[in-house]
Amino acid sequence: MRIEIEGAVIRLVPENEREVQDLNKLWELVARCEEENRKLLPIGMYVPGSSPYVQFYVEGLSAKADVSKVIKRVRYVCMVCNRMEEYPEDKPTPICCGQPMHNLDA
Repeated sequence: MRIEIEGAVIRLVPENEREVQDLNKLWELVARCEEENRKLLPIGMYVPGSSPYVQFYVEGLSAKADVSKVIKRVRYVCMVCNRMEEYPEDKPTPICCGQPMHNLDA
């Protein structure tokens, strides 16, 4: 994986299919659509030549969390105003225009 740094922006560029899948897993852990995004916090230290890797803790996850578990997303539509939204499967049915939204994936 190629790492590009431009000021305060760090860009991770996958260079093969496995890295694309790994980067997608990382993105799903960190980027939250309906919640605040999680932060990556460095663990320990990195010394080039003596440390084979760097480690980060994903803020908001327990240390023993199953990172391979992806929460399924459910699509909802409001039958009054036609607004469409996606929510995690484990969240209650959202309300719009004073009534529960309709589950499109049911």
